[in-house]
Amino acid sequence: MDKLTKDALANDQNMSPRDTGKQKKINLKILKFGCFPIIILFGLISIIAVFSDEKIEQTNVKKETIINKSEDTDEKTIEQLKREIESIDKGVDFSTYRGEIQSVQMEIVLFGAWAKNIIDAKNNKNKAINDLGEILESKVKRLQVKEFPLLRMAYKEAIYQKLWVENIETNVIGKGNRTIQFTGALFANNKNKQDTQNTLSNVLRQFRFKKVNYKWYKYDDEYTYYDMDTPNDNELVTFN
Repeated sequence: MDKLTKDALANDQNMSPRDTGKQKKINLKILKFGCFPIIILFGLISIIAVFSDEKIEQTNVKKETIINKSEDTDEKTIEQLKREIESIDKGVDFSTYRGEIQSVQMEIVLFGAWAKNIIDAKNNKNKAINDLGEILESKVKRLQVKEFPLLRMAYKEAIYQKLWVENIETNVIGKGNRTIQFTGALFANNKNKQDTQNTLSNVLRQFRFKKVNYKWYKYDDEYTYYDMDTPNDNELVTFN
């Protein structure tokens, strides 16, 4: 037995009952206040663990909800693209897009709506949607090549009566109806040519005319013309 142990035993033996009681109280306090922080710590850890589990569960639920919504959106997109493809395969009735200028322009708006669906589909992360977007793109482009020459002629017919009363004759000429020609005494004046071009240029671009002629009479060999840098008929319609 070492000296420190002997001294401790001697101290215990020399302590009075009163001193022994005090020592026990001190030991109880030490035990109580020493263990209390540990108990609290374990309690906090347990609470944190529970909250963490709940938070993880909530996060997983949110992720699952997002995935489900994404899947629902993809399914709707796929169905929409299939409907658009089917409608083109069955044949689109463009007869309602005739007569008035606004009606003819609405067909161009339709091509613009298809173009937006195609661009969105090609940028989608879902490969099935990508593939359908490419199929729709191919069909829309072929349809545009067929329709735009008819649209240019329909535009000419829509404005013919309006300009005829102003003694202006309107014709669409050239391959693919890409040139529109205005003939009238009004265009003997260069300023009238410029003003008319400025007024009509945006609309003529929508119909993808490549050239505009202004003659002041039918046999005018020195007429004024404007070349227009417009997209080819097989390019998707955008309104940027």
